[in-house]
Amino acid sequence: MRTSKPIATISYNTESHLRMKLDELVKAHKISDWMYIFHLREEDERKDHFHVWLKPNTLLDTMDLQKHFEELDLKNPTKPLRCIDFKISKTDDWVLYSEHFAPYLASKGESREVIYSKSDFRFMDEDTFEDTYQHAHKGSDWAHRNQILESLRSGQVRPQDLVLSGTVPLNLASQLNALKYMETHYGTLDRGVHDNHEEE
Repeated sequence: MRTSKPIATISYNTESHLRMKLDELVKAHKISDWMYIFHLREEDERKDHFHVWLKPNTLLDTMDLQKHFEELDLKNPTKPLRCIDFKISKTDDWVLYSEHFAPYLASKGESREVIYSKSDFRFMDEDTFEDTYQHAHKGSDWAHRNQILESLRSGQVRPQDLVLSGTVPLNLASQLNALKYMETHYGTLDRGVHDNHEEE
């Protein structure tokens, strides 16, 4: 794939090799930013690995990138340590997923055995990372949706106020109504306008 969009991969490299290769890409003006985080193997995974995110500074060929990260494995010289195929990555989602941020995973119907923290990330520039991290948690589309749900869950705001303030578009008012109905009627009998099917 040839792309200039942010991309991500899983790396099985050693950390020293990974960081050296990332710095080489920055020095060559191939990428303008990078982040990574080490993940321990979960029950359904084969081995420990790094989640890696890159911001291209030019059009990149991801097959060339895979070759760039290859590293001799002295334990198995015929199979180099490397990255798997790169994929286009939404930065906010990459941060929240890589951290295994529990509310984000729950919103996707997922959970993980190991939860990471902000201090586990490694990055090219501290100020850029701080801005990226804060945006993912407070300014991203997911964060806005989560803030609305938290406000509704805690009772801090009335659903109609969300519509009247413009936080929730008017065309989504029926969804707010459906949510309120689910909260108050789940596990109860309510046939709406329909008669009991046994009545004639």
